[in-house]
Amino acid sequence: MAEDTLLKDIVQFLDDKKAEHIEIYKIAEKSSLADYLVIATANSNTHANSLADFILHELKGKKIEPQGLDGYRVSKWICIDFGYILLNIMCEDERNYYNLESIWGGCTKIDASQFIEAPQKQN
Repeated sequence: MAEDTLLKDIVQFLDDKKAEHIEIYKIAEKSSLADYLVIATANSNTHANSLADFILHELKGKKIEPQGLDGYRVSKWICIDFGYILLNIMCEDERNYYNLESIWGGCTKIDASQFIEAPQKQN
């Protein structure tokens, strides 16, 4: 799967399931961890896990498995490593406390809205 397609799918899945404050940073210029860092806020631990469940399920259907998974089912911060994309799903308190944006804020920020499709109108 092409890099932009996977990034778009992840952001769209997050938006579909009501994740908030989705941010994308191109971190390849500063780190060898990944090319992109995606950060999204969940409104509860249950919501964080359901976001992770949905993304993992949808991507498994496209034959994409994570290379790493941390915090799943046991934390309010779930990190899913897709190789060149690191996805961080965090509850609001954890996101504010760890403030990943301050670490990666010097990297190029990508507008997540370009990856989100408008809902289809019902007739």
